Amino acid sequence: MSPAPQNRQPSGVPVGGQFAATNHAEPGIGLATFGSEEEYQAAVTTALSAAKAYETTDVEEMNDAEFDRLLAKIASHEAANGIEPEHDLHDTIGHGGAGGGDVEHATPMKSLEKPGEDAVIEFAAKHPKAVIEPKIDGLAISVRYENGKMVRAARRGDGYTGEDVTDRVRGVDGLPEMAGDGDYEVRGELYLNDENKAKANAIRQAAGKAPFANARNGVAGMLNKQDGSYAGLFSFAAYSTTIDEKADHLDSMQQLEGMGFTTARSLLPQSVLDAEDPMAAIAALGAERKGLNFLMDGAVLKVNTAAERAELGEGSRAPKWAVAYKYPAVEEPTVIEDIEYNIGKTGRLSIRARLTPVEVDGSVVEYASLHNVGHLQAADMRIGDTVSAYKANDIIPQVHLPRADLRDESSQPWQPPSVCPQCSEPFDKSTELWRCHTPECSVSGRISYAASRDAGLDIEGLGGSIGDALIEKDLVKDVSDLFYLGEDQLAEVELGETSTGGTRTLGQKNAAKIMAEIEKAKSQPLNRVITALSMRFTGRTFGRRLAAEFGTMEALQAATVSQLANVEGIGQKKAEVIHEQLKKNAPVIAKLREAGVNMGAPKAAPAAGAKAPKLTKPDGKPMNVVVTGSVKGSPLGSLSRSGVQELIEAKGGKASGSVSKTTDLLVCGEPGSSKFLKAQELGIRIVTPDEFAQMVEDGEV
Repeated sequence: MSPAPQNRQPSGVPVGGQFAATNHAEPGIGLATFGSEEEYQAAVTTALSAAKAYETTDVEEMNDAEFDRLLAKIASHEAANGIEPEHDLHDTIGHGGAGGGDVEHATPMKSLEKPGEDAVIEFAAKHPKAVIEPKIDGLAISVRYENGKMVRAARRGDGYTGEDVTDRVRGVDGLPEMAGDGDYEVRGELYLNDENKAKANAIRQAAGKAPFANARNGVAGMLNKQDGSYAGLFSFAAYSTTIDEKADHLDSMQQLEGMGFTTARSLLPQSVLDAEDPMAAIAALGAERKGLNFLMDGAVLKVNTAAERAELGEGSRAPKWAVAYKYPAVEEPTVIEDIEYNIGKTGRLSIRARLTPVEVDGSVVEYASLHNVGHLQAADMRIGDTVSAYKANDIIPQVHLPRADLRDESSQPWQPPSVCPQCSEPFDKSTELWRCHTPECSVSGRISYAASRDAGLDIEGLGGSIGDALIEKDLVKDVSDLFYLGEDQLAEVELGETSTGGTRTLGQKNAAKIMAEIEKAKSQPLNRVITALSMRFTGRTFGRRLAAEFGTMEALQAATVSQLANVEGIGQKKAEVIHEQLKKNAPVIAKLREAGVNMGAPKAAPAAGAKAPKLTKPDGKPMNVVVTGSVKGSPLGSLSRSGVQELIEAKGGKASGSVSKTTDLLVCGEPGSSKFLKAQELGIRIVTPDEFAQMVEDGEV
């Protein structure tokens, strides 16, 4: 059973006040690291997907707290295991990875640090005149005015560029189209108040769609619609402006209010505004937040004076003159209606509770992770139990504290499945995470992973429901089957019902697009083909190393365990697993080869007098190259982070994710970042993305 809630109070706040924090430990699972490389890679994929969904869709894959928790766990795992990250999650601004747009921000749209309660208390003590604003659960936008007229509005995007949404925010409450007569920018939050959230959900339900998961996802989904169906439902609250950059924050906000803008601070109750110090204001807002007509999950403390802000400066991802305080998790009672099983990509048994739907902290919770068999048995949670649902700092919603006193006489302890529920084969129970090793049990996950842009064959449009539909129709059993699909087969794939009760199919146009993507995937480099097989220990890093070492799939299949073990970072145990999985996947590889999928090219011996690869050191060893920050706008801008890593290794270098004494070159699109400063300190050569692209082209590395 999870430990009882633990309270920790900031100074000056009574015990049991608004700062009581609950310690939601996760029994049976270490919070610092993942159990395997597959779990780590899956977590990275999950975070990248959530980051994109955060800014661009109406789907809530995880909220801010969940994302921050997952990101921290990824970083902890990387540090504990000496992993050099190949993703850009730690370099992005805000929720990260969401993708940019066609509008370049005048200055980066940064997020705020959420450093934990003690650090917020320390910040408040250092800045007793700091002002408070609500942390609204909405979508950040930047609005440009010229001669007092709104000329451009853009989403935050990746922090550097964002999508143009000018025509979609005209007429928004709190955001005037004409204000003053100067040139300036206003930034703030686009959000839904409670009344308009209800109206938006009524519109969706009338169209046969599910309600928005929460207000923030509602804004994202509504902003994507360009047909005017949600016109007039948005609200806007400003939190910064360039109208007078020498003015103190409160003065700037009051000036905006006088021009017709709604500001975030103007939404606060008077009791909060009257508070004597920052922590008292946070406590007062916490006491009032359930009475607000919009969703807020925290408070923001900002240094007021322009002079002090300038002195504190900016970090690479967030300003140093502001912090965000996250209120303790809200818990709501609900009932476990069923305990369900699922087999993931790597054959892992995942267990979740299906709950009586309950709104927790602004979004509807219907499912909660039950972690693993050991945790569930130790907690003695049963079907029919009343439990507490919460969304604190865990990756997905959780439940704890089953009410044994409310059970009826028919209640029985939960029993784990004795065999895999999908294939009836025994589980591997050698670890707390039970696994089924039969390939058919994780087809859906393997296909989605194989088609992914980040690690696999980059087959756009083949993930999610389309991949599942192909599997359900027995059209796809492994990745090789993708290359034997016909356009007519794809067009007829059923994807559910239409709003009128008919059958919705993929259609000829979408089928043609996917067929073109599949054809393009045949020419992906060998390292991606290896990774797409979803074998253990063949993620992006080892996929590249194996491809570089053996050159062809044939040579890789012929490699001995000892040859595999000699590849950097693999070693004996991983080599044995890879060797065995290559044998098991031989039929799949044969089908891929027959379909014309790239199987690599033999490693050619260098010709006499040939130049060394462009990213090698004088002794012939690969240069260690780190890339940080945005490469947009450079010749590398069309490449994903994985694509840049592949370019480095194709030129003879070694792609690394962190700066150390062994780093030879830093490609930096973000001067002033922590990696930039560390490279300067270590005397490492630093170049811009433009310079690096030119160097690789000219061979002048």
